[in-house]
Amino acid sequence: MKVILVLIILFFVLMFTGMPIAVAIGASSIIALLVQGNLPGIVAPQRIFVMLDSFSMMAVPLFILAGEVMTRGGITKKLVRFSSALVGHFKGSHAQVTILSSMLMAGVSGSASADCSAIGSILIPSMLDEGYDKDYAVAVLASASTIGPIIPPSIMMVIYGSMTSVSVGQMFIGGIIPGLMFGISLMVLSYYVAAKRGYPTHRRSSMREIWIAFKDAFWALLMPIIIIVGLLSGIFTPTEAGAIASAYAFIVGFASGNIKFRDIKDILYKAAVATTIPMLIIGIASVFGWLLTINNFPAQIGAVLHGITADPNVFIIIIVVFLLIIGLFMESNAALIIMVPVLAPMAAAYGFSPVHFGVITVVTLLIGAVTPPVGILLFISSSLAKAKIGEVMRLVWPYVLVLSILTFIIALVPELVTWLPGILMPT
Repeated sequence: MKVILVLIILFFVLMFTGMPIAVAIGASSIIALLVQGNLPGIVAPQRIFVMLDSFSMMAVPLFILAGEVMTRGGITKKLVRFSSALVGHFKGSHAQVTILSSMLMAGVSGSASADCSAIGSILIPSMLDEGYDKDYAVAVLASASTIGPIIPPSIMMVIYGSMTSVSVGQMFIGGIIPGLMFGISLMVLSYYVAAKRGYPTHRRSSMREIWIAFKDAFWALLMPIIIIVGLLSGIFTPTEAGAIASAYAFIVGFASGNIKFRDIKDILYKAAVATTIPMLIIGIASVFGWLLTINNFPAQIGAVLHGITADPNVFIIIIVVFLLIIGLFMESNAALIIMVPVLAPMAAAYGFSPVHFGVITVVTLLIGAVTPPVGILLFISSSLAKAKIGEVMRLVWPYVLVLSILTFIIALVPELVTWLPGILMPT
């Protein structure tokens, strides 16, 4: 118990002093390892190596590379134009385009922060130029970007699957309905806010304009279809899907003329840099989670929860609330690595489907990315809008509330996650 207390207390102390999340996790893990006393120091790098040296984890840099190539190839702009042709005439047109573009980009990169940066750099200036308030622009972009790791492919689901041996393909398919629920609900809320504030509406695009935008975005839209069909048919694994996505993105980029051979070096460099931070956090967080596990923390928490309730519905509500709180203070990938070894065995004991619980864990932790003090999506969106966090939070909270309510619904109705995998990828 002493080791667990040192680990957790030191982590929060370091984090609240402003330490980077990777440093806070790493320092607290090393000191807790020293307090443990009966383990050699070499265990820490060994655990990092074991976590990262897996076939499943290779999908992470591959999907990041695919997203970087697609962005460099002008895919984001094409998806935004197609989204604008479809929903640009709705109330709050740029907000609706932002949300639909996020849903379409989700099928390309699998990363929330990548989607937020790519789409926000295009649409935030347009929203502000048309008189949209900064709080509205930030709230829409930050909340819509949570859809990225829910609709397949998803880097967070790859991480979860590699840790628990849950089918990543089934998790990908299981995230489709929750992702659509998030997107549609955000569009409805944005419509209401836009109508209340009197934001402008664009004219409806003609069928010819929609067709032209569709043809322009066709090869980008085809990518998630190739991934899903390949996974469903068993042609390739999620990791191989990442490699195919990267190769496909390069082919499309070269064919369109937006990528030249001289661009390859810079693309690979940026993808490597973008991969380094999440992989560093994932590796270090695995040591933290392992220390909790070997000190019997999951069993202790499980015993406490079983003492509180034997009802699975009450259990999942408690877990969702707990993860929402954790998400306020911890980066999503780090929280995933640390909490999965603790929570997954308890969920199994309560009879939850591994796919359902995996999707719920990912969805819940993503909401934390929209809230301070650690909300990366909130910070990216605010930075793009040149707004202070305090200026935008009043409108951000209603969006967070909608996402939270949807998460509880998905948690209590497992069929929203398990129905599609059960039909398309039966075990």
